[in-house]
Amino acid sequence: MKQSASLFLRCTLVMLALTVGGFAAGAHELYDVDIQVMLNDLGHARVIETRTYDITSSGTEAYIKQYNLGKMRVGELMVSDERGHVFWYDKPWDSKRSRYQKAHRCGICQGEGGPELCWGIGAEGRRTYVVRYTLTRMVKAYDDYDGFSFHFFDASSPYPEHVRVTITKQDGEFTYDDTRIWSFGHHGHKDIIDGKIVAETTQPLFGEHEKVTVMARFEKGVFHPVTEVKGTITDKLIKRVFEGSDYKLEDLENYDKARKESSAGGGGDGYNPKRSTWMELADGLGDLAGTIVWLIAPFLFLGCIFNARNNFRRDYQLNRLFGVTKPEAQEWSRDIPLEGDLNHVKAIYDAVSPGSLSRSNLMGAYILRMVTAKRLVVRHQVDKKGNPERVVQIANPGPPPLQKGRHSEDQIMYLLQRFMWNVAGDDHLLQPDELQKYAKQFPVEHRSYVKQLKQGLNDVPCLSLKRVKPQQANAVFGLKKFLQEFTLANERGLEEVDIWKEYLVYATLFGIADQVKNHLERVWPVDLRDTLDDLMESVGMSTLLSTQMSRAVTYIERYETPAEREARLEAEREAARESSSGGGGSSSYGGGGGSSGGGGSGIR
Repeated sequence: MKQSASLFLRCTLVMLALTVGGFAAGAHELYDVDIQVMLNDLGHARVIETRTYDITSSGTEAYIKQYNLGKMRVGELMVSDERGHVFWYDKPWDSKRSRYQKAHRCGICQGEGGPELCWGIGAEGRRTYVVRYTLTRMVKAYDDYDGFSFHFFDASSPYPEHVRVTITKQDGEFTYDDTRIWSFGHHGHKDIIDGKIVAETTQPLFGEHEKVTVMARFEKGVFHPVTEVKGTITDKLIKRVFEGSDYKLEDLENYDKARKESSAGGGGDGYNPKRSTWMELADGLGDLAGTIVWLIAPFLFLGCIFNARNNFRRDYQLNRLFGVTKPEAQEWSRDIPLEGDLNHVKAIYDAVSPGSLSRSNLMGAYILRMVTAKRLVVRHQVDKKGNPERVVQIANPGPPPLQKGRHSEDQIMYLLQRFMWNVAGDDHLLQPDELQKYAKQFPVEHRSYVKQLKQGLNDVPCLSLKRVKPQQANAVFGLKKFLQEFTLANERGLEEVDIWKEYLVYATLFGIADQVKNHLERVWPVDLRDTLDDLMESVGMSTLLSTQMSRAVTYIERYETPAEREARLEAEREAARESSSGGGGSSSYGGGGGSSGGGGSGIR
């Protein structure tokens, strides 16, 4: 864990692109990767990957490497975005073009180890890309069984918070009678759910050695693969993939032996560590199970009605707030919403658009407020090698604030400032990359601090969409629309500099600071250019500090002492032993070698 976290820290520093004045533009964030795989009777796969990013100003294209394919072939690439816009397919793909030239375009290029699926990332902000492609000859026929092992996700920066792989059969379903499954390279679980193979991570991926690899073995007749491999699947595939994993080959062999004895009438007990007593009883009561299904069907129908009702209610509530179902359609608002309460603003935003704003966004907004209040001051100096650098002078945070109630702004800013003060040392000058180094040096000592900070950042008013008032929603989303489109106004006169300092706090919270910066550069008075540069320098430093602070907090949250790590690993090993025979259960963090595919994905 320490090694992967250390690698993550180094990669994070490398990936931070520079903004105005040499500050980081902020790393791209990858929130979710959902991979749907449809296998046809011949063993060919149609893959649909849905990836949700926060895109910054750096880079021009996203890519998925498909290396180590052997006789497999990848093709039929199609990419669309969150608006349903289908990208134009370029053949050949030219990676040397600009970001603007690659927008709404996709293609396949040849990398060092194989083909790479590429598409232009286009505009900044929260983006969702749907990537469709085919992989031929995934399932192969061995002498005794059919099967595959494939790296469906091979981690590289930006690392995702969550990955799920769902594998379905074009005609039919998978069962534990005809399918055994294993997954490797991550903390998570795997199972057969509703006739589908599902492998899912339970922790964010942090290092380039982490993967989501799935191996499956099928009884003959489930597929009719076009690719044949001489030898047994155990000798040709499973033994290699199991190496270094928590799975034990003898558990699979015991399972196979028990099944053969049972089918031959040899008195076997039908060994299967995942089939509990009630499941065995259910197997003997097939007719009853069928009856139960018919009894459940009306409830499933009612569930569909309930879901439709919820969608109708959501549309009704959005119409109540905005007059239409789209928050973007309301009028501009130039007023500071909700008396400047950032936590409350985030709560309103989350109620209308769940999951859109991260903890890092909120932290960055608070840090920018501290910079504009001179509690943090950007300084220019020369490093030991004579190179110019920018550091942050941290003012003494003083005693803790008396008010420690619900989402206290003073308490949140005090905790942030106190941590930076401790990191900065005797000279009180902080280099942003010191935050992660300090967290790595004293992770256990700061667990209590992280708990308090998380409570403050997460302690927002719990609002359902029904409880949001129209004036609140219009104030929040009206200000966002104004910040995105103020250059379209007939009057482009700028308000006082102080109000723009606060506007930029909200632009940071909404994740549109770079967009607002570009607009301001076009309309800002020439005689106040130095003031604009100072503002942008403050935004750049706040973005960098929030990114590094978020990484430091995450490291402390996930740090384990050797004893804690060994206890967790032992629990995982025990769970893995239970699922070694290919039933449902835990994934294995190790193993997965000898699989096809992989190579990494990312933005460049």
